[in-house]
Amino acid sequence: MLDLPAPKNDNGETHMRTTDLTRRRTTAALGAGALALSLGLQFGATATAAPGSGQAADVVAAAKPKFQMPFACNTHWRLDTYDNGHNPALDIVVKNNTGSSGKNVLAGYKGKVAKTFWDRGAGNVIIINHGSGWYTAYYHLKDKHDRYVQKGDSVTAGTRIGHIGATGSNSGDWAHLHYEQRYKTNGIPTEANRKPVHFNGKKYTGVGETWKDVVSKNC
Repeated sequence: MLDLPAPKNDNGETHMRTTDLTRRRTTAALGAGALALSLGLQFGATATAAPGSGQAADVVAAAKPKFQMPFACNTHWRLDTYDNGHNPALDIVVKNNTGSSGKNVLAGYKGKVAKTFWDRGAGNVIIINHGSGWYTAYYHLKDKHDRYVQKGDSVTAGTRIGHIGATGSNSGDWAHLHYEQRYKTNGIPTEANRKPVHFNGKKYTGVGETWKDVVSKNC
């Protein structure tokens, strides 16, 4: 392409050649369109992330209640996940695994009792609905499942719902609390809807993990 001199008007002022101006405007428009398309694709990927993806999981985690441990403030506990069939549920006992039987089990966040029942393997069970699809589950409770709370009862963080026990054939006859955090948008979730456990904003999960001294901040 020839580099022709730009034309001048009657006052001697230089004007950009019309074709050159058009070309530059077109280039700028195409660049802006490409940028908008790129941003649109990025936004769309975020907004429509497939269920189970890392992005979707982050959205779920962001809406998660700030659960506390289901025990009295400043008490010390041991947490275990065990194998892949048990994780992300936790089995919880007193630190050093001494004297767990009969210890108070408390709600770790406000909510409403969704269900209490007896299960052959899990023993006395309580399920609490904490809103926005989040639930907690408590297994092997020592007392009859509806002794302290019943379906429909409102609870707050610190409400006693039972005591640690060894009920149900899956307890192994040793007193501990099997604890789960579950998420499901419609209906009461099951074990298939378990999520990694968080206490006071910290995650406790992973196959074969043990935390020997976790302090409850359910204050």
